[in-house]
Amino acid sequence: MIVESPEALTKQEWAECMEKIKQRDKRAFATVFSYFSPRLKQFTFKHMGNDQVAIEMVQETMATVWQKAHLFDGSKSSLSTWIYTIARNLCFDMLRKQKGKELHVHADDIWPTDYCPPDFVEHYSPETDRLKEQILKFMEELPKAQREVVRAVYLEELPHQQVADMFDIHWGP
Repeated sequence: MIVESPEALTKQEWAECMEKIKQRDKRAFATVFSYFSPRLKQFTFKHMGNDQVAIEMVQETMATVWQKAHLFDGSKSSLSTWIYTIARNLCFDMLRKQKGKELHVHADDIWPTDYCPPDFVEHYSPETDRLKEQILKFMEELPKAQREVVRAVYLEELPHQQVADMFDIHWGP
């Protein structure tokens, strides 16, 4: 059942299409899939806010339509209502699972820092390099005592307490 213009199908015709899907008619499913998929993508994107996740939600929704076709009752709801309800529930389930988690992949997910050799991490640190360049640029403007403290802390990367002890710096009264 490939329909030239699925938009022209009535509620009853969609219900008949689902009856064929219940009998595992792949052509009827192709009609439902091709009509609802682009609409579901827009719908799921509004809920999920991520294009890739929206596509996955459409796939999961349509897989559910195929697997649970026997549960559809055309006398209780229209096919579109049934499909959008499935999609909405899947989106809400995903959002509940993701609550407090981000949907994006981070570098640490692919290459966790504990697998990264320490010498590689130390040598590749553009932020540290930029900070050191800025410190060197402005160090000459500092008085000698401050320049020595800054050099020890930021360039030699000594612990603050060690620097305080080295230069006999005391905190408080």
